Amino acid sequence: MEDQWRIATHDPEWKSLFVNVASNLRSSLGNLAIRIDHVGSTSVFGLDAKPIIDIQISVLHYDDILSYKDKIEHVGFVLREENPDKTKRYFREIPGTRTHIHVRQAGSFSEQVTLVFRDYLRVHPADCLRYAQEKHRLMALFKNERPKYVERKGPIVWDIIQKAHLWSQEVGWKPGISDM
Repeated sequence: MEDQWRIATHDPEWKSLFVNVASNLRSSLGNLAIRIDHVGSTSVFGLDAKPIIDIQISVLHYDDILSYKDKIEHVGFVLREENPDKTKRYFREIPGTRTHIHVRQAGSFSEQVTLVFRDYLRVHPADCLRYAQEKHRLMALFKNERPKYVERKGPIVWDIIQKAHLWSQEVGWKPGISDM
């Protein structure tokens, strides 16, 4: 399996990888998943990214983990109980694979900001390029210090979130239809 802790040139195959996994998740979860979306950098055409497919599953009853945990694990993912982010349940495939699952409450801030961030980057190529350049720069500096890479990426992420928020107000942004 390829080294995932690197920034890769955008690969159009990332969309197909999403569709394959998301189809299995949709079959397993049915209507429990209000939305299944390709999120993160691999979901933005042309954006260089770590070669990891991030999938956001939006559910109506986030706290009812028993209603969806086994169905996601049946598709080959494992709940990471140690996740410190209380706005999502985090599932990963077995080590060496390339998909991460983020389950969030439908309509929550964390669900919406993830979608608006993605949608903003899809239509703002200058910020998309600026974000990619910063990720490459930080990876060169912190290749062996993952926490520092993540921490130092914060300012550009928050800058883009602020721009995405203003843009969302200008255009009357609403989440489009679910990707799956």
